[in-house]
Amino acid sequence: MLLRCLLLLLASSAYAKPQLTWLQTDWPPHQIVNGPFQGQGTFDLLQQQIMAALPQFSHDTRLVSLARLEQIFQQPDAASCALGTLYSEERAQSRLFSTPMAVGPAVAVGYIAGKLTTHPAMQPEGADIRVLALDKTIRGAFQPNRLYPDVIAPLLHHPDSNLSSHAFTSEINAAGLLAGNRVDYVVEYPERMQYYNQLLPEAAALEHRAIVGANVASVSYVTCSQDSIGQAAIEAIDQVLPVLWQSTEYLQAMQRWLDSSAQRRLSTDLQQLQQQTLMQLKPGPDDAVDTGH
Repeated sequence: MLLRCLLLLLASSAYAKPQLTWLQTDWPPHQIVNGPFQGQGTFDLLQQQIMAALPQFSHDTRLVSLARLEQIFQQPDAASCALGTLYSEERAQSRLFSTPMAVGPAVAVGYIAGKLTTHPAMQPEGADIRVLALDKTIRGAFQPNRLYPDVIAPLLHHPDSNLSSHAFTSEINAAGLLAGNRVDYVVEYPERMQYYNQLLPEAAALEHRAIVGANVASVSYVTCSQDSIGQAAIEAIDQVLPVLWQSTEYLQAMQRWLDSSAQRRLSTDLQQLQQQTLMQLKPGPDDAVDTGH
Protein backbone atom coordinates (compact mmCIF):
# COMPACT_ATOMS: atom_id res chain seq x y z
CA MET A 1 0.00 0.00 0.00
CA LEU A 2 2.83 2.37 0.90
CA LEU A 3 4.64 1.54 -2.34
CA ARG A 4 1.50 2.26 -4.33
CA CYS A 5 1.10 5.66 -2.65
CA LEU A 6 4.72 6.51 -3.40
CA LEU A 7 4.29 5.54 -7.04
CA LEU A 8 1.15 7.66 -7.32
CA LEU A 9 2.95 10.60 -5.72
CA LEU A 10 5.88 10.27 -8.13
CA ALA A 11 3.52 9.99 -11.08
CA SER A 12 1.57 13.09 -10.06
CA SER A 13 4.81 15.02 -9.55
CA ALA A 14 6.01 14.02 -13.00
CA TYR A 15 2.85 15.46 -14.58
CA ALA A 16 2.62 18.58 -12.38
CA LYS A 17 2.47 21.79 -14.35
CA PRO A 18 5.40 24.20 -13.95
CA GLN A 19 4.48 27.11 -11.69
CA LEU A 20 4.60 30.71 -12.99
CA THR A 21 4.31 33.63 -10.57
CA TRP A 22 3.01 36.80 -12.25
CA LEU A 23 4.32 39.91 -10.51
CA GLN A 24 1.68 42.62 -10.28
CA THR A 25 2.06 46.23 -9.11
CA ASP A 26 -0.43 48.91 -8.10
CA TRP A 27 -0.07 50.67 -11.45
CA PRO A 28 -3.41 52.05 -12.65
CA PRO A 29 -4.76 52.02 -15.25
CA HIS A 30 -2.45 49.22 -16.39
CA GLN A 31 -2.85 47.14 -13.25
CA ILE A 32 -5.66 48.13 -10.89
CA VAL A 33 -5.63 46.32 -7.55
CA ASN A 34 -8.51 48.08 -5.78
CA GLY A 35 -11.37 50.52 -6.27
CA PRO A 36 -14.29 50.45 -8.70
CA PHE A 37 -12.11 49.36 -11.65
CA GLN A 38 -10.24 46.57 -9.86
CA GLY A 39 -8.98 43.97 -12.34
CA GLN A 40 -9.92 46.13 -15.32
CA GLY A 41 -6.48 47.58 -16.02
CA THR A 42 -4.91 47.25 -19.46
CA PHE A 43 -2.33 44.70 -18.34
CA ASP A 44 -4.88 42.95 -16.09
CA LEU A 45 -7.02 42.22 -19.16
CA LEU A 46 -4.07 41.26 -21.36
CA GLN A 47 -2.69 38.98 -18.64
CA GLN A 48 -6.00 37.13 -18.38
CA GLN A 49 -5.86 36.37 -22.09
CA ILE A 50 -2.19 35.38 -22.03
CA MET A 51 -2.65 33.05 -19.05
CA ALA A 52 -5.69 31.44 -20.70
CA ALA A 53 -3.51 30.73 -23.75
CA LEU A 54 -0.89 28.98 -21.56
CA PRO A 55 -2.74 26.03 -19.97
CA GLN A 56 0.52 24.07 -19.76
CA PHE A 57 1.54 26.26 -16.80
CA SER A 58 0.08 26.74 -13.33
CA HIS A 59 -0.43 30.48 -12.70
CA ASP A 60 -0.19 32.52 -9.52
CA THR A 61 -0.23 36.31 -8.97
CA ARG A 62 1.88 38.22 -6.45
CA LEU A 63 1.41 41.92 -5.62
CA VAL A 64 4.71 43.78 -5.20
CA SER A 65 6.01 47.35 -5.34
CA LEU A 66 7.86 48.62 -8.40
CA ALA A 67 11.13 48.63 -6.48
CA ARG A 68 10.55 45.07 -5.22
CA LEU A 69 9.71 43.88 -8.74
CA GLU A 70 13.16 44.97 -9.93
CA GLN A 71 14.81 43.25 -6.96
CA ILE A 72 13.00 39.97 -7.65
CA PHE A 73 14.42 39.79 -11.16
CA GLN A 74 17.88 40.58 -9.82
CA GLN A 75 17.65 37.78 -7.25
CA PRO A 76 14.87 35.40 -8.32
CA ASP A 77 13.72 32.72 -5.89
CA ALA A 78 11.01 31.33 -8.17
CA ALA A 79 9.99 31.42 -11.83
CA SER A 80 8.51 34.92 -12.22
CA CYS A 81 7.02 36.94 -15.07
CA ALA A 82 5.73 40.49 -15.42
CA LEU A 83 3.68 42.29 -18.05
CA GLY A 84 4.26 45.70 -19.58
CA THR A 85 8.01 46.04 -19.10
CA LEU A 86 9.90 48.58 -21.20
CA TYR A 87 13.12 47.29 -22.75
CA SER A 88 16.59 48.37 -21.71
CA GLU A 89 19.96 46.66 -22.10
CA GLU A 90 20.40 46.76 -18.33
CA ARG A 91 17.11 44.95 -17.73
CA ALA A 92 17.96 42.39 -20.40
CA GLN A 93 20.88 41.29 -18.20
CA SER A 94 18.52 39.99 -15.50
CA ARG A 95 15.43 38.81 -17.37
CA LEU A 96 14.13 37.41 -20.64
CA PHE A 97 12.00 39.50 -23.01
CA SER A 98 9.14 38.34 -25.20
CA THR A 99 8.17 39.71 -28.58
CA PRO A 100 6.18 43.00 -28.33
CA MET A 101 3.17 42.66 -26.04
CA ALA A 102 1.54 46.09 -26.35
CA VAL A 103 1.99 49.66 -27.51
CA GLY A 104 0.75 52.79 -25.78
CA PRO A 105 1.40 56.52 -25.46
CA ALA A 106 4.81 57.49 -24.13
CA VAL A 107 5.32 59.49 -20.97
CA ALA A 108 4.29 63.14 -21.43
CA VAL A 109 3.87 66.41 -19.54
CA GLY A 110 0.41 66.80 -17.99
CA TYR A 111 -0.95 70.03 -16.52
CA ILE A 112 -4.16 71.97 -15.89
CA ALA A 113 -5.49 73.29 -19.21
CA GLY A 114 -4.11 76.74 -19.99
CA LYS A 115 -1.76 76.91 -17.01
CA LEU A 116 1.52 76.28 -18.85
CA THR A 117 0.41 76.93 -22.42
CA THR A 118 2.54 80.07 -22.74
CA HIS A 119 5.53 78.77 -20.78
CA PRO A 120 8.82 79.09 -22.75
CA ALA A 121 9.24 75.30 -22.56
CA MET A 122 6.12 74.74 -24.66
CA GLN A 123 7.28 74.48 -28.25
CA PRO A 124 5.24 73.57 -31.35
CA GLU A 125 6.71 70.05 -31.34
CA GLY A 126 6.15 69.50 -27.62
CA ALA A 127 7.52 70.35 -24.19
CA ASP A 128 11.21 71.05 -23.70
CA ILE A 129 11.57 69.13 -20.45
CA ARG A 130 14.92 70.67 -19.54
CA VAL A 131 13.55 74.22 -19.69
CA LEU A 132 10.50 73.13 -17.73
CA ALA A 133 12.35 71.17 -15.03
CA LEU A 134 14.92 73.88 -14.35
CA ASP A 135 12.38 76.66 -13.86
CA LYS A 136 12.46 77.40 -10.12
CA THR A 137 9.13 79.27 -10.24
CA ILE A 138 7.11 76.08 -10.84
CA ARG A 139 6.93 72.58 -9.38
CA GLY A 140 6.82 69.23 -11.12
CA ALA A 141 6.29 65.62 -10.05
CA PHE A 142 7.35 62.21 -11.33
CA GLN A 143 6.93 58.52 -10.45
CA PRO A 144 10.17 56.88 -9.18
CA ASN A 145 11.46 53.36 -9.87
CA ARG A 146 10.71 53.15 -13.56
CA LEU A 147 12.53 53.57 -16.86
CA TYR A 148 12.61 57.07 -18.38
CA PRO A 149 13.93 58.27 -21.76
CA ASP A 150 17.47 59.65 -21.79
CA VAL A 151 16.18 63.19 -22.26
CA ILE A 152 14.31 62.98 -18.92
CA ALA A 153 16.39 60.72 -16.67
CA PRO A 154 19.26 63.17 -15.89
CA LEU A 155 16.76 65.81 -14.73
CA LEU A 156 15.06 63.66 -12.12
CA HIS A 157 17.88 64.12 -9.61
CA HIS A 158 19.46 67.28 -10.97
CA PRO A 159 20.29 69.66 -8.07
CA ASP A 160 18.42 72.53 -9.74
CA SER A 161 15.42 70.50 -10.87
CA ASN A 162 11.92 71.36 -9.65
CA LEU A 163 10.82 67.74 -10.04
CA SER A 164 9.90 65.85 -6.87
CA SER A 165 9.31 62.13 -6.46
CA HIS A 166 5.79 60.84 -5.78
CA ALA A 167 4.81 57.16 -5.72
CA PHE A 168 1.55 57.46 -7.69
CA THR A 169 -0.81 54.63 -6.78
CA SER A 170 -4.52 54.21 -6.26
CA GLU A 171 -3.98 56.09 -2.98
CA ILE A 172 -1.95 59.03 -4.35
CA ASN A 173 -3.85 60.71 -7.16
CA ALA A 174 -1.55 62.37 -9.70
CA ALA A 175 -4.40 64.43 -11.20
CA GLY A 176 -5.34 65.47 -7.67
CA LEU A 177 -1.88 66.99 -7.18
CA LEU A 178 -2.56 69.23 -10.18
CA ALA A 179 -6.14 70.04 -9.23
CA GLY A 180 -5.06 70.91 -5.67
CA ASN A 181 -2.27 73.17 -6.98
CA ARG A 182 0.36 71.10 -5.14
CA VAL A 183 2.36 70.83 -8.38
CA ASP A 184 2.20 72.63 -11.72
CA TYR A 185 2.91 69.66 -13.98
CA VAL A 186 3.35 65.90 -13.86
CA VAL A 187 5.64 63.73 -15.99
CA GLU A 188 3.29 60.83 -16.56
CA TYR A 189 1.50 58.66 -19.10
CA PRO A 190 -1.67 60.33 -20.48
CA GLU A 191 -3.84 57.27 -19.84
CA ARG A 192 -2.74 57.17 -16.21
CA MET A 193 -3.67 60.81 -15.81
CA GLN A 194 -7.04 60.11 -17.43
CA TYR A 195 -7.65 57.28 -14.95
CA TYR A 196 -6.69 59.42 -11.94
CA ASN A 197 -8.85 62.27 -13.23
CA GLN A 198 -11.90 59.98 -13.33
CA LEU A 199 -11.45 59.24 -9.64
CA LEU A 200 -11.67 62.90 -8.59
CA PRO A 201 -15.00 64.20 -7.21
CA GLU A 202 -14.89 66.70 -10.06
CA ALA A 203 -12.67 65.97 -13.04
CA ALA A 204 -10.05 68.61 -13.87
CA ALA A 205 -9.45 69.98 -17.37
CA LEU A 206 -6.08 68.49 -18.29
CA GLU A 207 -3.70 69.03 -21.18
CA HIS A 208 -0.83 66.79 -22.28
CA ARG A 209 2.23 67.62 -24.33
CA ALA A 210 4.71 65.20 -25.84
CA ILE A 211 8.30 65.59 -24.64
CA VAL A 212 10.80 66.86 -27.19
CA GLY A 213 13.49 64.26 -27.82
CA ALA A 214 11.39 61.29 -26.64
CA ASN A 215 9.18 58.89 -28.59
CA VAL A 216 5.46 59.58 -28.64
CA ALA A 217 4.76 55.86 -28.23
CA SER A 218 6.18 53.16 -25.96
CA VAL A 219 6.44 49.43 -26.61
CA SER A 220 6.09 46.98 -23.73
CA TYR A 221 6.94 43.31 -23.33
CA VAL A 222 6.39 40.29 -21.13
CA THR A 223 9.52 39.54 -19.12
CA CYS A 224 10.38 36.36 -17.22
CA SER A 225 13.20 35.22 -14.95
CA GLN A 226 16.24 33.54 -16.49
CA ASP A 227 15.57 30.03 -15.22
CA SER A 228 14.36 26.98 -17.13
CA ILE A 229 10.67 27.67 -16.39
CA GLY A 230 11.04 31.33 -17.32
CA GLN A 231 12.73 30.33 -20.57
CA ALA A 232 9.93 27.87 -21.34
CA ALA A 233 7.36 30.54 -20.53
CA ILE A 234 8.91 33.10 -22.90
CA GLU A 235 9.08 30.51 -25.67
CA ALA A 236 5.40 29.69 -25.15
CA ILE A 237 4.42 33.37 -24.92
CA ASP A 238 6.23 34.07 -28.19
CA GLN A 239 4.02 31.44 -29.78
CA VAL A 240 0.71 32.81 -28.49
CA LEU A 241 1.30 36.56 -28.87
CA PRO A 242 1.10 36.58 -32.69
CA VAL A 243 -2.29 34.86 -32.39
CA LEU A 244 -3.53 37.22 -29.68
CA TRP A 245 -2.48 40.29 -31.68
CA GLN A 246 -4.98 39.22 -34.34
CA SER A 247 -7.80 39.09 -31.77
CA THR A 248 -10.23 41.99 -31.52
CA GLU A 249 -10.62 41.28 -27.80
CA TYR A 250 -6.87 41.62 -27.25
CA LEU A 251 -6.63 44.90 -29.18
CA GLN A 252 -9.64 46.30 -27.32
CA ALA A 253 -8.04 45.42 -23.98
CA MET A 254 -4.80 47.10 -25.08
CA GLN A 255 -6.71 50.34 -25.75
CA ARG A 256 -9.05 50.06 -22.75
CA TRP A 257 -7.94 53.35 -21.16
CA LEU A 258 -7.04 55.34 -24.26
CA ASP A 259 -9.26 58.15 -25.49
CA SER A 260 -10.12 58.42 -29.20
CA SER A 261 -7.38 61.00 -29.77
CA ALA A 262 -4.68 58.71 -28.35
CA GLN A 263 -6.01 55.78 -30.37
CA ARG A 264 -5.70 57.81 -33.58
CA ARG A 265 -2.15 58.91 -32.72
CA LEU A 266 -1.11 55.32 -32.07
CA SER A 267 -2.79 53.73 -35.08
CA THR A 268 0.40 53.67 -37.16
CA ASP A 269 2.49 52.32 -34.27
CA LEU A 270 -0.14 49.68 -33.57
CA GLN A 271 -0.01 48.42 -37.14
CA GLN A 272 3.78 48.40 -37.03
CA LEU A 273 3.87 46.38 -33.80
CA GLN A 274 1.32 43.92 -35.15
CA GLN A 275 3.60 43.21 -38.07
CA GLN A 276 6.66 42.93 -35.83
CA THR A 277 4.94 40.49 -33.52
CA LEU A 278 3.70 38.38 -36.38
CA MET A 279 7.33 38.16 -37.48
CA GLN A 280 8.29 37.40 -33.85
CA LEU A 281 11.00 40.05 -33.71
CA LYS A 282 12.98 40.25 -30.49
CA PRO A 283 13.50 43.63 -28.75
CA GLY A 284 16.83 45.36 -29.08
CA PRO A 285 18.54 48.72 -28.70
CA ASP A 286 17.28 49.85 -32.12
CA ASP A 287 13.73 48.61 -31.58
CA ALA A 288 12.24 52.10 -31.51
CA VAL A 289 8.81 52.94 -32.79
CA ASP A 290 8.82 55.15 -35.84
CA THR A 291 7.36 58.40 -34.57
CA GLY A 292 7.71 60.31 -37.80
CA HIS A 293 3.94 60.60 -38.06
